[in-house]
Amino acid sequence: MGITAMLKRLPELSVRRFSPNVHSDVVVADLSRLVLPTLRPLQEAARAHGSVAVIVTDGREADPAAMFKAGVVTVLHMVEATQANLLSAVQNAAAIDRLGMAVPRNDLTDQIRRLERINGGDGAGPVLSEREATVLRHLAAGLESNEIVKEMNVSERTLKYILWCVMSRLSLRNRVHAVATAIRAGVI
Repeated sequence: MGITAMLKRLPELSVRRFSPNVHSDVVVADLSRLVLPTLRPLQEAARAHGSVAVIVTDGREADPAAMFKAGVVTVLHMVEATQANLLSAVQNAAAIDRLGMAVPRNDLTDQIRRLERINGGDGAGPVLSEREATVLRHLAAGLESNEIVKEMNVSERTLKYILWCVMSRLSLRNRVHAVATAIRAGVI
């Protein structure tokens, strides 16, 4: 399920399409790169309306200065982007917005370091979402794609996307490499 679909299922939130010209208390953005060009619309919204932002990302690139200017208060790795975590992040961001608090730069730096740890950049094993781990467990058990699709009740496209996310985030070559890496790291 995508970020927008998860947010729309939360009755506590009013979800609409983002525009830097329209006031939003909290902006939730799904961005793969946290650098100036991708953050510029958020910076415009922060400057014009004081909007704060929650970012969902794969955490491969991050520019803390650009994030700070964009009003980013929380960064979630895509494996952390569950409905409960998104709701919590949006509620915390809204509280920060209401109170007019600023997030210290070192908090954003700490969040970026957390993203690097999740990506396995600190020498620790990779962090996988429950769905990613389930897919890799099924692959390790020898199930074919069509069997995994039926077992998990997802589409073939969703299965391919889950595998693509794992392999691109961890720089893996194929499914065998993904399973072997997860087993070596003790993740599955």
